[in-house]
Amino acid sequence: MRVYIGCFGSGLGHASRMLEVAGELSARGSTIEFSSSGEVASLLKARGYRCNKLPLADVRYSENGEFLVKETLLDSFSIMAKSYGQLADELKNIGRFAPDVVLSDSALPTVLAGKILRVPAFTVLNQLNLTSSHARAGALSRLLSVGTSTGMGRLWKFSDGVFLPDLPPPYTISEKNLWGSSVAKTRYVGFISPTGGENPDGPGLEFAQDGRTRVFWQVSGPPMTRLPFLRKALEFAKELRERFVFVVSGGDPTGSAAAVRTPGGWFYEWCGNAGFYFRNCDVVVSRAGHGTVGQAILSKKPSLLVPIPKQPEQEGNADKAARLGVSLVVSQDDLTLGALEESLSRLAGEGYRARAAELGDLAGGYDSRSAIVDALEAAARKGRRGLR
Repeated sequence: MRVYIGCFGSGLGHASRMLEVAGELSARGSTIEFSSSGEVASLLKARGYRCNKLPLADVRYSENGEFLVKETLLDSFSIMAKSYGQLADELKNIGRFAPDVVLSDSALPTVLAGKILRVPAFTVLNQLNLTSSHARAGALSRLLSVGTSTGMGRLWKFSDGVFLPDLPPPYTISEKNLWGSSVAKTRYVGFISPTGGENPDGPGLEFAQDGRTRVFWQVSGPPMTRLPFLRKALEFAKELRERFVFVVSGGDPTGSAAAVRTPGGWFYEWCGNAGFYFRNCDVVVSRAGHGTVGQAILSKKPSLLVPIPKQPEQEGNADKAARLGVSLVVSQDDLTLGALEESLSRLAGEGYRARAAELGDLAGGYDSRSAIVDALEAAARKGRRGLR
């Protein structure tokens, strides 16, 4: 089976999910080609896959990592033009590769190109709109949310199937980011979180045996959003080293994978064994990207979530994780040394650990990779029969 996979190019979560699906496809003998933008395309190539690089069409962020609603709206024509450019490129790429089936992770041009070329097209999606609720939104946010949830909802309907990489209600982490959806053919398949990375290096072994509360601080998200969060991680790790030991991952896929000793623990520019740290920490500190929240839940770890400022998808994810009792939420501006110490102490307590274990057991009952690949194979077989 030949499978063409398009990944949205902002943040690494989409690529992480699709790399897991690609691993299952490869194990079953499929031939795969990717498309994406920016550093995501570079990551996919570094993992050994052919990846067609597309122009990046993304929302706007400030230097402190804040989602800029007004600037995104004002730049909407430029974003739209780049999206049309992506569609033109994908028509060429898919036409050349001639896949049996197309799979998109939040990349709408890939779906549209597949359907134009009459190739079965499927989508992995955990966000339909750019704002997570009407209640707190200003006029510009409401305009964005109504436009994206209504317009994009209609366009996603071109998919032959939509896989929701989440738990079904009432446990759905991304429920606020799917509000108002009328997209049919959806199916909850469970979280798609990275496997592997379970072989510890020397720092990992020391971390796992440390008697202090063990904290894995994962920095993630678009490049502009990382530095403010990383600075706080390294500063606070130093200040709290008497009670806590920290491993900080900088989230830079082009960075060094070697651990550097720092006051309070270790720092990786890129942590290739993050899976080990998720499983062997006591508490996770992270942004509230859907993939990271899901990985913490699958690892049965409570988490302190610090959403990207004014980033509605992450605000919605964090709010639901907190209501499920597996996370605490603090804003980037309110993340002081005292707030961090108090939050970590609470999360390391028995109550949060027990709820994280319970939800983790539920999440572990899903095999998202097999569910997606089984559906792709069935569509490919049906398509081949139709050509006879």
